[in-house]
Amino acid sequence: MNEAELNSLLLESFPEIKNDFDDYVSWQDAMDTGCFLTFEDLLLPVARRALKAGDSNMLERIGAFTETLMGSGDEYTVNVATVAILEGLKAEGDPRVRSHLGAISLAEYDGLTH
Repeated sequence: MNEAELNSLLLESFPEIKNDFDDYVSWQDAMDTGCFLTFEDLLLPVARRALKAGDSNMLERIGAFTETLMGSGDEYTVNVATVAILEGLKAEGDPRVRSHLGAISLAEYDGLTH
C-alpha cells in the first residue's frame, strides 16, 4: 500500500479523527503525507486516551486495525504498523494492550524490546 491508501484506511477505520487528520496534513502532502508519523501522531493519542478511560471498544478497534495492517503481506504496511503503532503501544507499558491485539500483532508486540 502507498501513503494515500494507508491514510484512507486510517480515516475509514477512525472517522472521528478526520478533523485532526485534515489539520495535520494541511501543511504537508495531504493524503500522501507519510504514514509513520501520521499514524503515530494521530492514532497513538487515541489509544492513550482509550487506555486511560478503559475504553475497550476503541482498543478493540485499534487492535483490529493493527491486525489488518500486520496481516496485509505488504512489507511497507507491516513496517508502518510495527513502528508507528505497536512500538508506541509497547512504550506505553500498559499490559492491557496485549488483550486487544490479534495473533500476528501480538507476536510482533511481544518480540519488541523497550
